[in-house]
Amino acid sequence: MNPDHPSSINPRQLAAFRAVIVTGSVTGAGKILHVTQPAVTRLVKDLELQLGLTLFARRAGRMTPTSHAQSLYRDVERYFFGLERVLEAARTLRNNRGGQLRIAAMPTLSSRTLPKAIGRFRQRYPDIDIAIESEVSIRILDAVMNDEVDLGIGRVPKERDELARLDMPSSEAICILPKHHRLTEKAEILASDLNGEAMVTLGASSLLRLQVDSALRLAGVVPGSTIQTLFSNTASTYVSNGLGVAVVDLFSVLGADLSQIEIRRFNPRITFDFAAIYPAGDRSPLAIAFARELRDVVSDEIADMNIRLSAE
Repeated sequence: MNPDHPSSINPRQLAAFRAVIVTGSVTGAGKILHVTQPAVTRLVKDLELQLGLTLFARRAGRMTPTSHAQSLYRDVERYFFGLERVLEAARTLRNNRGGQLRIAAMPTLSSRTLPKAIGRFRQRYPDIDIAIESEVSIRILDAVMNDEVDLGIGRVPKERDELARLDMPSSEAICILPKHHRLTEKAEILASDLNGEAMVTLGASSLLRLQVDSALRLAGVVPGSTIQTLFSNTASTYVSNGLGVAVVDLFSVLGADLSQIEIRRFNPRITFDFAAIYPAGDRSPLAIAFARELRDVVSDEIADMNIRLSAE
């Protein structure tokens, strides 16, 4: 038995492996695959024999993924993602549909900006299926590089010769505060105003978090208690519940309940730049068309927010 020969691997074995990882148990895997628990166990064991690897540690009736399993899982997901693309392409051909556009985008755009761009795009391309994945920017870059999506929208480095990009209009980070917070009397929030304030911060790997931390540090600011959230579009929820103030991108606030929060300009100015990226050598006309629609929507959203901030 040659573990390096592709034909030695059964897709059902990969499906069982994936199901155990996703559900966390053989029982859960059996339910979603509609097979018995012994069948799942046998498929996983056969895969281990085929690969010559121990994928799960077996203790007290439980199967815990090994480091080998965790590494392999990423490639197995790519396999099933590719399979889904084949099936989707076949469905498109059968139904004489216009194709599919796969997009990975920052979650901050999901509440209002992306839906508006999709609406405009759909007016021109009504028969195109659209698949949206919300991802952090570093994952968006990987997804485009690995051909998992046609278009990525995020804060990504410019030094990538293999990628083409369409830069979105620049905006500035804003400060959001709970209703009736003492600082709402001010038209503009200074970094120094936040000394000792409870804050809602973004994840440590966020570029905006690094920019905000730098501004606070330069102002000698030490925040009070903090709540950290991975995505900026959830920060407004914490702020609206009176749990702190936050410095976020304006797009994360567009879909929020503004009856419970106040928005103010933040000083020093923190630029929020992002772009649409796609493979330079294989430019999808649909991806480019969507990126242009998004650019127009972003421009409109920035203008709307500037009007709102001027009125505060």
